[in-house]
Amino acid sequence: MSSLAEIARICGVSIGATSKALSGKPGVSEATRQRILSVAAQHNYRPNRLVHAIQSGRSLTVGLTCNDFRDDFSGRIVEGMLEVLYGADYDAIVISWDLCVHEGEKVLRTFAERRVDGLLMFPPADQPSQAYLQELKSFHRPIVVVDQTFAGVEDYDFVGSQDFEGGVLAVDHLVALGHRDIANIGLRKTSTGRARLEGFRAGMQRHGLAVHDKWMREIQRYGTEEAYRHAKELLQGPTPPTAIVAFNDWVAMDVLAAAHDLGRRVPQDVSIVGFADLKVASVVRPRLTTVAQDPSTIGRRAAGRLLELLGVMAPETGGEPAPEGLVCDRVPVRLAPGESCGPAPSGRV
Repeated sequence: MSSLAEIARICGVSIGATSKALSGKPGVSEATRQRILSVAAQHNYRPNRLVHAIQSGRSLTVGLTCNDFRDDFSGRIVEGMLEVLYGADYDAIVISWDLCVHEGEKVLRTFAERRVDGLLMFPPADQPSQAYLQELKSFHRPIVVVDQTFAGVEDYDFVGSQDFEGGVLAVDHLVALGHRDIANIGLRKTSTGRARLEGFRAGMQRHGLAVHDKWMREIQRYGTEEAYRHAKELLQGPTPPTAIVAFNDWVAMDVLAAAHDLGRRVPQDVSIVGFADLKVASVVRPRLTTVAQDPSTIGRRAAGRLLELLGVMAPETGGEPAPEGLVCDRVPVRLAPGESCGPAPSGRV
């Protein structure tokens, strides 16, 4: 593979003229440009991105922080991000909070040292420390927050889902099936969990239904057996709910397991609604009714917004003026009916 200097020598022109021709800049005749491009192609020339970064002040890389990119949902968001970034000739440096980081601020220092042009940030699992938030303020590059929000990132653009609206959708679907006694197993420590819970309450209120404290359960630590235990307690109570709305599909899987272990039929005895539309929702039996999110679109829009902030991509506004100030983009959700929901049991309508 030839260098810029070798291409210039073969063409009998200066390195500056060669650089202008290869980068599409003015300052060389069209005949000279075409000759340089032809020689570069013949000799398999590839530009030196490090040199380009030094000259332009841009590294053509962005930082990407993720809690767990092995997860189906997060993985599809990252896939959407990379599709847009690679299409714009940008690379991504991916760092997992869980696998690589003991101190949150270390991530930002690493990205600053690598001179990334911007940051796509899934939030860490827990509320960041003050040291992290201070490091974030001194990052001085565009940041787009993805999926979750937390205190201290109100001044950054955000792309996520319509979590509140999804909570309402779940209730609407169950009420249409005749359910009135509806429980909720939520996760309030996350912004998505709080928004879904607010949507659940708003949906219940809209239909004139009571939200019973005994049927409102909260998971303290996600990924434990808490959801399973909550579901068993709800289903073993003297007046069990006829339907349960779960924080997400994994929690809904725990509810399905608890119902199976107690000999409760789904959906004849209890209906279950998840959230996310993970791949597992379509392979479990009965197939899970879930509020479907669109993680690939979330990823594409987040990466696109970052590139807009970098001036690389024009805003996609459908002919409308580009939005001023911060952008809060929530991708629509929809109900994906499965077989885990059915009419309310006779006598409980």
